[in-house]
Amino acid sequence: HKKPKEGGISAVGGTGSIYTYHGPEEAKFSNLTNKFLKEDLEKVMPVLGLAEEPIPLWWTTDFILASPEGTPAEEEKWIVGEFNCSCVGISKCLAAYCKDDTPTASVDDITAEDMKEAQGYGDLMGNKALGILDNNKGK
Repeated sequence: HKKPKEGGISAVGGTGSIYTYHGPEEAKFSNLTNKFLKEDLEKVMPVLGLAEEPIPLWWTTDFILASPEGTPAEEEKWIVGEFNCSCVGISKCLAAYCKDDTPTASVDDITAEDMKEAQGYGDLMGNKALGILDNNKGK
């Protein structure tokens, strides 16, 4: 979850946004997660005119809550704000992001805990990619 800093309108990196990570098991978003993964995901590539292409290995989706405040979670309506496949950031690595107030930020600024989690994502994607390559050898 990305929330713009107080008085801000954008939640992109470097704007002082507040990032909160919610895993796929987060009860608050179970309606969104279940509906998207079980009903909507299979429709994504065809709607984009890419029916014959696989879903990208590493991607994100930004959702916007379209329901009025106070709508019960099971009735909430969400719309996709964007799909991001070409520049997916790992929020656990934001401490290494150089900006005006941290011009010398580096990988050394990432906490050991965050680095471990980021490494887990990298390892997961690397293993998935190797599996795809292995399955396509000789094709």
